[in-house]
Amino acid sequence: MSEGSILKEDFLKRVKIIVGSRFTDDPRVLKVYSRDFWPLLTLRESRGGELAMPLAVAWPKTVEEVTSLIKLCNEFKIPFTPYGGGSGVTGAAPCRDCLVIDVKAMNKIIELNEEDMYVTVESGIMIKKLEEYLNSRGYTIGHIPQSFPEAVVGGLIATLSTGEYSTKYGGIEDLLLDIEVVTADGGLIPLREKIVPRTSTGPNIKKLMLGSEGLLGIITKATLKIFQIPRYTSKSTFVFNSFEEALAAAREVALLGLQPAVLRIYDKDEAALRFNEDKDLAIFIIEEWSKALLDAKESELRMVMKKRGALEVGEEYVDSWLKKRFDIISDVVKLVAPLGLWFDTVETAATWSVLPKVYREFKREVKMIKGVNSVLAHASHFYSTGGCIYFTIVFEANEEVYWRVWEKAMDTLIKNGATISHHHGIGLLRKKWLETELGESLKYLKKIKQLFDPNSISNPGKFME
Repeated sequence: MSEGSILKEDFLKRVKIIVGSRFTDDPRVLKVYSRDFWPLLTLRESRGGELAMPLAVAWPKTVEEVTSLIKLCNEFKIPFTPYGGGSGVTGAAPCRDCLVIDVKAMNKIIELNEEDMYVTVESGIMIKKLEEYLNSRGYTIGHIPQSFPEAVVGGLIATLSTGEYSTKYGGIEDLLLDIEVVTADGGLIPLREKIVPRTSTGPNIKKLMLGSEGLLGIITKATLKIFQIPRYTSKSTFVFNSFEEALAAAREVALLGLQPAVLRIYDKDEAALRFNEDKDLAIFIIEEWSKALLDAKESELRMVMKKRGALEVGEEYVDSWLKKRFDIISDVVKLVAPLGLWFDTVETAATWSVLPKVYREFKREVKMIKGVNSVLAHASHFYSTGGCIYFTIVFEANEEVYWRVWEKAMDTLIKNGATISHHHGIGLLRKKWLETELGESLKYLKKIKQLFDPNSISNPGKFME
């Protein structure tokens, strides 16, 4: 037996001492942890391609066990990667020969504070389970991402997630009050002794964990804002003369401060898939705690729509979206895979002044690529300064075509003043283009990585290296 094999065997014995039976190195289980939902890896796996197999998987139940595991990894210089719901789509989770530290056994609700309106949880709790718990008590977290059925709280923080109701409730960064983190060197950054609404006590080092994708350590606890479930809801759909006209209407809605819980604009191509309608349309959900406020917002909304020449067509489109919203990816797969096609999604954000151009140029440029079948688009997260457009590209199921699509997609976004990612993150997928967007900032992120992770073992090979 080689020295390396002996070292790994000794390491795995020590892991078992820490977590007991909550451990495996069964190849069948390791294969599950060799990818996330990155469409490229799903395609590769379906064709028998090689994936990055981890060394083993451990399921700690306490912050003390997480700390012990990370310290052990530092002692043996064996890399580790955190794992939650595995619902990421950028290849942030796969890590060859790593110890996978799966946080899903850390799933307790620690405190629900109904007077101060927050909840403290362990990072492995599924957002769906947390929302169900809160709903049963009259509250909501207001964070419903596409990955809602699978995602865990820690993963949502680590990828800087946003949800379908973000135009009203904000992204995960707006909901997060505090976190506990075991750093990559085995240290602990604990929760505050007392939760406060805001502080001015120097730079908040915990904010570095937002979007860190497991490169600086493992999030173990989080405190999040909660809201009372609104008593009143309205749903409506409007058809527009163009996608650009719908964006202009969305800008007016944002600047008026109407804050619909949901505002989603579909271009004709995606509306045809979603609703079997060849029309540019927008769906709205307004939620409020006051009937008078709801009525006032509905009235203002209809005034904006009338001004923009939009035609109201009823609630059924909203109901259809609510019924199928978590099934769209599986529906696309069922539709394209039998035809020898595959897909991926590109989400971006830009200011109002360039958003229409981003939409037009992206669709034009990417459609011209040999092997691309179609480019669909919707806009779904809005701010006073701009919004997010989410593109779905269908193409020949071929890795060469795949990378041609991404090269053109990133180049088009950068040239037209848009970000390379709004809420999916970086992973292995977007690593190549990050320096173009961040410039000198990336150099300082890499220095921070070295400080937190002197042995370079926390989810190595990703964007901070």
